[in-house]
Amino acid sequence: MTKGKSIMSRIAPSAVRREAIALLDAVLTQQRTLDEAAASLPLAGDSADARFAMLLALAVLRHLGQLDALIARYLDKPLPVKRTRVTQALRIGLAQLLLLDTPAHAAVNETVEAIKGGKDAGLAGLLNAVLQRAAREKPALPEALHNIPGHFRARWEQRYGAAIAAAVAEAAAQRPPLDLNLPQPATMPSGARLDGQIWRLPPEHESVAALPGFAEGAFFVQDIAASYPVRLLGDVRGRRVLDLAAAPGGKTMQLARDGALVTALDRGPGRMRLLAGNLARMKLSAECITADILEWQPATPYDAILLDAPCSATGTWRRHPEVLALTGERDIAELAALQRKMLSRAWDWLKSGGRMVYCVCSLEPEEGEAQAQWFLDTHKDARLVPAQGLPAECIADGMLRTRLDMRAGDGGMDGFFAACFTKC
Repeated sequence: MTKGKSIMSRIAPSAVRREAIALLDAVLTQQRTLDEAAASLPLAGDSADARFAMLLALAVLRHLGQLDALIARYLDKPLPVKRTRVTQALRIGLAQLLLLDTPAHAAVNETVEAIKGGKDAGLAGLLNAVLQRAAREKPALPEALHNIPGHFRARWEQRYGAAIAAAVAEAAAQRPPLDLNLPQPATMPSGARLDGQIWRLPPEHESVAALPGFAEGAFFVQDIAASYPVRLLGDVRGRRVLDLAAAPGGKTMQLARDGALVTALDRGPGRMRLLAGNLARMKLSAECITADILEWQPATPYDAILLDAPCSATGTWRRHPEVLALTGERDIAELAALQRKMLSRAWDWLKSGGRMVYCVCSLEPEEGEAQAQWFLDTHKDARLVPAQGLPAECIADGMLRTRLDMRAGDGGMDGFFAACFTKC
């Protein structure tokens, strides 16, 4: 458990709880990502107060279904739909008591204080009663399966089986470690080498910018699963490689460091500035182009292409615990249709005999296995290149498939799919 009391607050403790309530309301009511919500609120930044507010919001989002199941036990009837701030306060209070080891008097009193002075003040007594009861009883949280929204639970149990769906939920309920792509030995405060060039730090790590070697470009952040798709391209030294939807640049840097002549393309100007900054810190170079894949046209074909396509990102659930709450069946279908357009367009830019890797950080077959089969069925000059050189558990039917529960013994990994095709 994270010790919430170890992070000192510099403003009124109730104001920090109020900020966390606003973060959750922005995500769960206004359907914004947590990063978007955090950037627009008064405590945005890296202050101790901002970090504690984010810690509270992350704890709630990571255990949302479990906390809601517990709240349902404690309430005689659901709260009015419009009282979302009180619902968020209940979640935050329970998270402090049951997940963050916050002293009971602070968890209860400061959370109740956070809703006073507004239209929800009349429910302060109810909030206090529920949190006081939880502080006395210290109930166990329901099983982690509650955290998977119903439509995702049904599709994952159908796709992977009930046992794996439960294991994925358990993995997502844990704070994830920090993976660094770090090829050269370096002094780190803790951690261990994984396969390939990945160094893993525990969840309780220093900020990335404070780690030794950051300013010198010794490493970049990259989950171990995200490092696998580039490896499917094989030896890229001296080859012209097109990295599509490239920002923020992890795979671009991986390719450049492996000796490829990289063209990185992304349509977001802000995202491309971030990519360029990452390249500069790492002392790596790539041709950077800001353009839409569906409108841009290269002058000549490429030796290899990596398409890290826009997707539902359900494979990043443990790192972005709001993702399932923001994603529905319609989103998956629309993204799968976009991916098909990108795949077909990118294929025209590949030289004969070249390789193209399609990858997504998604657990959904419509964006993974089914997409790869569609591509092979509709592009007769495409052949699947069986995945090699990766852990056996991450290869299925010649393609890369990772899940959050894999490597559970040492911290898990993100969910990824990748397939490599060659042009005949």
